[in-house]
Amino acid sequence: MKTLKILSVLCITALLIACDSDDDAIPIGTIDLDATSITFTIVKDDNFTGTATITGTITNNGDANFNSNSGQQAIRLYQRNLGTPAPGELVDTVSFTNLDAGETLIVNCSRPWNSSSPAEGEFPPDYRIVIDYDPDIFIDGNDQNNDSDLTNNDLTVSGSGINDLFRN
Repeated sequence: MKTLKILSVLCITALLIACDSDDDAIPIGTIDLDATSITFTIVKDDNFTGTATITGTITNNGDANFNSNSGQQAIRLYQRNLGTPAPGELVDTVSFTNLDAGETLIVNCSRPWNSSSPAEGEFPPDYRIVIDYDPDIFIDGNDQNNDSDLTNNDLTVSGSGINDLFRN
């Protein structure tokens, strides 16, 4: 009986030693893709009309590179006019596979603008950028494409900033 107890203790000890923490794991750091900004520029035709360019920027604010497969993620830029259901009209999409730490990626569109019209001057549309991931991205076995903070992957800005540019 003593031999059986000693043998059991040795087996459990060997099992616990084998289950030691994985010291060989290579930390990949933090990946944090962030919908950083939406900016506007214009080329005036006159005091009220011209061409507006809407530019959305995302940044990898983490300290690790984002590396993924094609078709698993994209940046989407939406225009949402007053009364239009969310998310609005998709005006541009940029697919990507890699974004190194500190790097940025942009999505943009240009469109005619009339700051004296009700649809743009009085009730300008909102612009929204979204970092859109495949639903299975967190279970694909690739830790290099797991965003650590999903709360900063969406940004909405009023197009009233375009009207401000016409006034200046």
